[in-house]
Amino acid sequence: MSLIKNKKGLSPVIATVLLISLGVVLAGIIFMWMMGFVSEQLQKQGKPVDQVCKDVSFEIEQEYNAISKSITLQVTNRGNVYIYGFDIKFIGDGGSSMTSFKFDVPIGESSDVQTIQLLGENIREIIMYPMILGSVRGKKLNKPATCLDSGKTFKLV
Repeated sequence: MSLIKNKKGLSPVIATVLLISLGVVLAGIIFMWMMGFVSEQLQKQGKPVDQVCKDVSFEIEQEYNAISKSITLQVTNRGNVYIYGFDIKFIGDGGSSMTSFKFDVPIGESSDVQTIQLLGENIREIIMYPMILGSVRGKKLNKPATCLDSGKTFKLV
């Protein structure tokens, strides 16, 4: 048996550089992955949007027209927060769908009458969630935020 004397391998310097670069790449991947879990913080009047949503209060007058399959809405803002629009969830026999409608309702006022054409089969129930406009913390950017705890439900006959 003969032993091979000239076995070559990585030098310690190259091995160290490769290990450090592998660590930096892994740290970058983990950082980008974690950024997906951190959401932007929206504020309104210097408070988090979630706290301001508790002050949203509104009333809905609705009229359902079964012939044209449309609903006419008028919203009155009873709270002390400007309502930017609504996310409206339609629930029917075939499941549910969500649509955003932008119609402003200033504090203490009523919206103009809005008519919404109901598409889909046998919509039985509608849930209206108010949206408020918040500012992104640390940026000069406004984004709508939906107040899911302040939704109003009504059934269609």
